[in-house]
Amino acid sequence: MLRHYYIKVSALLTTHSVWVVIFIHIAGILGLLSPFQHYFRLLTPFNLILSAWVLWVNHQENQSSLMRFSLMAFLSGFAVEWVGVHTGFIFGSYSYGETLGIKIWGVPIIIGLNWLLVMYCVATLTDSLRVPTAIKVLIASLLAVAIDWLIEPVAMYFDFWNWENGVVPVQNFIGWFLTSVWMQTLYHLTKVKAENRLALPFYFIQLFFFLILNLVIR
Repeated sequence: MLRHYYIKVSALLTTHSVWVVIFIHIAGILGLLSPFQHYFRLLTPFNLILSAWVLWVNHQENQSSLMRFSLMAFLSGFAVEWVGVHTGFIFGSYSYGETLGIKIWGVPIIIGLNWLLVMYCVATLTDSLRVPTAIKVLIASLLAVAIDWLIEPVAMYFDFWNWENGVVPVQNFIGWFLTSVWMQTLYHLTKVKAENRLALPFYFIQLFFFLILNLVIR
């Protein structure tokens, strides 16, 4: 019975996926800027989980290779954040707030999924380019850094995480770039060949989401 409903809901998400993602992000903007901001902040992990599900059902190629990449990207994302939080070595000195939910060793579990979503989308966007793999990795990593640049002010404002003295160091963006290079390399080594019609709109919806919040909170 549960499998039956899962298939029906997945089919519905596939048919209306772009509108689902647009609705999620519009609701997020309105909620985060409303008097009920606290409650909408707590929904952030569920937003990430739903976004991952919508992207998953739109994945058109081999699911086993995607599973391998997803597991490695999730664990790599969590690992670099653990090292980052406890040493300041990768990104600089920062700590997580309460918005991203349950933590293990000071790191929200959901942060691994956040890395996976960003890495999957930028990899899918660049995979079809007719250039050497090294160039794909470079472009995808720069796209990842671009979205992090927009995320950082919003993250501090809404207590996703906080930087020492409230300043985002250049080291963070270097760390993001190098981590992205590693994960993009994993993507190509695991031979994920994704045709996902949602990846492009999802990336730009995310960009506009954080851009609008940046404009409002400044």
